[in-house]
Amino acid sequence: MNPRLLIAAAVLFLSACSQAAPPPSNVASLETSGAGTPSTAVSAPSDGAQPRLRMDMTEEEKKRLFDAHTACLAEKDPNATGKGSGPAGTTTLRPAQYSDEAWTACAKKWPLPPWEMDSSNPTFKDNWHKNVQCLNSRGMKVIETEPGSWTYDGEQTLPEDQRNKIEKDCEQEVFGGGRK
Repeated sequence: MNPRLLIAAAVLFLSACSQAAPPPSNVASLETSGAGTPSTAVSAPSDGAQPRLRMDMTEEEKKRLFDAHTACLAEKDPNATGKGSGPAGTTTLRPAQYSDEAWTACAKKWPLPPWEMDSSNPTFKDNWHKNVQCLNSRGMKVIETEPGSWTYDGEQTLPEDQRNKIEKDCEQEVFGGGRK
């Protein structure tokens, strides 16, 4: 799996906003009510394509897609026979207890990051840079390490809840769309 996709997926866990860019056709869909607000129903693509997270998904909706991947792993390797650390660059997202065969068989169930946060999106790199600039302009001390990743630059003076809000606000501002 592409390490940048894994980085974007990790970033997704820290974010919850969106950009109004047209996603590719292999997008996990949200059923909506007549009012246009997403319901709690989340489904994987019916054509067997890999599901894609959306920036406007709730944590519960995201969890359902990741749980489908975990269920696949448990089905393919019920005794959790794996001992290795997984493919290079994936140890933080891939627990070692499942076999390589299970990971390979279930790869299509792992949700792709939202199109806005996908390194294949041609606007992602520029938008990520703008996102890091936004974080710094609001008092966070961060350094962009690569598109899709940043690290703290020194001791943080803002409380964690305020930093989390700034992250969400900047992603909302830069990437657009989604729920607040």
